[in-house]
Amino acid sequence: MGVELREGLALARVRLACGRMVGGVNAMSECYRFGVPEGPHSEPWGAEYHREAVHVYNESLPWTYQRDIAKLFRDSLSAMAGGLIPAELAEDWAIVTAYMREAADAIEDWLASGEPRPDRSGLAVSPELMADIPRVVHWDALAALTTKGGTRRLKDACVAVKLYLDAEAPQSLKASERLMLGKLASGAAISDVASEMGYSERSMYRELSRLWDKLGVSGRAAGVHKATAEGLID
Repeated sequence: MGVELREGLALARVRLACGRMVGGVNAMSECYRFGVPEGPHSEPWGAEYHREAVHVYNESLPWTYQRDIAKLFRDSLSAMAGGLIPAELAEDWAIVTAYMREAADAIEDWLASGEPRPDRSGLAVSPELMADIPRVVHWDALAALTTKGGTRRLKDACVAVKLYLDAEAPQSLKASERLMLGKLASGAAISDVASEMGYSERSMYRELSRLWDKLGVSGRAAGVHKATAEGLID
């Protein structure tokens, strides 16, 4: 992955954006099961689809929520721009980034147009703080804009990218592992860390070997650097 996605916060936001997309296309797919007819757009990641979809958003969502979603997609695109991805993921990656870009463009153009919007009281909740996708979204209307095949292809792409990003997410560390890393990051000798934590030096090397494997690194310097960069230790 690129440098940007190695940063914990950037990766978390991209995973959040992909999670929103997976939830959305799942809801659209369900609509077809209940008789919603297919629409004309075979590529729901394209500009034509989003120029129509933005009208559905406007009927469903507060403008502040739309603004925050557009920003989430913009931030995600910036992070994903530096990503070095497996060749087999390239097409899925292109579809997901196209969806984010066109959705953000359509929302921002709509908000900048000054066209009348339904009066909605109260403030929208930032997408980072919401446990679920808003249920007021008219998924049936969005499903009716695209084909079943297009929705399925978008879903497959979103799932593939999200699974890849989930695998790249920093693994959680036990308190003892964070303590080890913190001491090593401060420059302590391994023998001193072992003594302070009640390990023999041989056992400490064994524990650290497991920890480097868990982090996917080859040794102390790389392990401390990765843990610090990804926010696993202070």
